[in-house]
Amino acid sequence: MLSQFNQFLLNFSLLITSLLFAFLPLRHVKLISPASPVKLRILIGFIAGFISVLLVLNSITYDGAKIDLRLVALVTAYYYGGWVSGGITTLSILGARFAVTPPGAYEGLILTGLICIALLITASIYRRFASHTLKDYLVLIGIGIGYSLPALYLLTETFNRFLEIALVYIIFILLGGYVTYSFLQELRKHFQFVQTQQELALTDGLTNLANRRKLDETLASYDKYGFAFSVLIVDIDFFKSVNDTYGHDGGDVVLRQLSHLLEHCCPDQALVGRYGGEEFVVLLPDTPLKDAVRLGETIRLACADQHFVFSTYPAFHVTLSIGAASSDQGETSFEVIQKADQSLYQAKQTGRNKVVAYSEE
Repeated sequence: MLSQFNQFLLNFSLLITSLLFAFLPLRHVKLISPASPVKLRILIGFIAGFISVLLVLNSITYDGAKIDLRLVALVTAYYYGGWVSGGITTLSILGARFAVTPPGAYEGLILTGLICIALLITASIYRRFASHTLKDYLVLIGIGIGYSLPALYLLTETFNRFLEIALVYIIFILLGGYVTYSFLQELRKHFQFVQTQQELALTDGLTNLANRRKLDETLASYDKYGFAFSVLIVDIDFFKSVNDTYGHDGGDVVLRQLSHLLEHCCPDQALVGRYGGEEFVVLLPDTPLKDAVRLGETIRLACADQHFVFSTYPAFHVTLSIGAASSDQGETSFEVIQKADQSLYQAKQTGRNKVVAYSEE
């Protein structure tokens, strides 16, 4: 019994280690389910199939039976990827089982195929009446055990031999299933936490727009890969008077409302960020300067027409001065930002509430 325990422990360690390294590439995927894109479910199938092959190749042999935790990999594949993932995993299991089967002794291979297919069919029926919880995952594991025990009995030479391994098999399959589910859930929570912290580090706390660090990183990537872009630097006119009249809370409301306006007006590929204070930056990849100026005018007019509301004060208006420049006007993104800033200064000096494009003249 101790020898069996040790062998199962090695199989169990292999399962958990494989899961950790195999699912690392998927750490940025927010949700994996049978409704995920087909390409993702195919990838899940190949990952679970690879793990299954490792488990089968390191299985414990008892008479004609080979015992391992492949059932956990199959249930996991189906649970997260449906028939697509489960089917690929099944084929991987059968391929590995065939590779370790002596010529002419194909009873175990046939029973393995029947168990996998029966489990997938039963799981498909069960899923219609179940939710996506630990209980349902363990029920599928239990169904798989129920299908596996008769096959195990047929492949062992004596009933005592069957009992010798069945108890350990049941305990380790259930334990393996529970730990696998919990491990994957905790791993996903950890990845989501890390991703959230990374996003917060690149997000302005007041407006939820990109912050200075995110903008600088994006500009650095433009330099690195030679991307063409245009930039708008947007500044609120007389923002100090807004703070003086409505207080800093009123000023914060204006900044938040303006951030919503910028996101609404800008195309999806644009990156809108707060550069500091009342200054915003809009990065427009693959956008000519004339189109950037046109967008700047749209933003300026939309802001001038918007009613800003704070507390019990009457609705009020603010205007914007905007400077524009494009990447063909500077050798680096830093130079482009400088030129857009010069254009913004010109807009401020010549009356405000206008868009000025940088010109060499």
